[in-house]
Amino acid sequence: MQIAGKLPSEIAEHLNTTPEMVDQLLSERFKSDAARLTSDDRQYLLAQELIALSQLRAAVWPAAMMGDPKSVDSAVRIILAAHKVAGLELADPVVNKNLVLVMGEKEEDYIAALKATNSD
Repeated sequence: MQIAGKLPSEIAEHLNTTPEMVDQLLSERFKSDAARLTSDDRQYLLAQELIALSQLRAAVWPAAMMGDPKSVDSAVRIILAAHKVAGLELADPVVNKNLVLVMGEKEEDYIAALKATNSD
């Protein structure tokens, strides 16, 4: 039911329980499942999620391109979710390295001076 998009309250009503109990049961199930996933399982699930997000994006894309505000918002949220699933929103450590510009001296002299300062 959860996969079909049912809300915890709808699932709870169907199962004659509380939404909080449904949340707790789903959370426990997800933790249990995640603990048993192999690397290949994770890659497969990530690929499935990206496919689903691509399908959702394709569904709202025509209306978004026509300027429908709700569709534009949905498309942006879907794109951001896909980036998160794919890990694209993470900072690239190679791109985000600190650049130090040393003027007037050799780099080695600057490093030696820093080391001398840190050892004091």
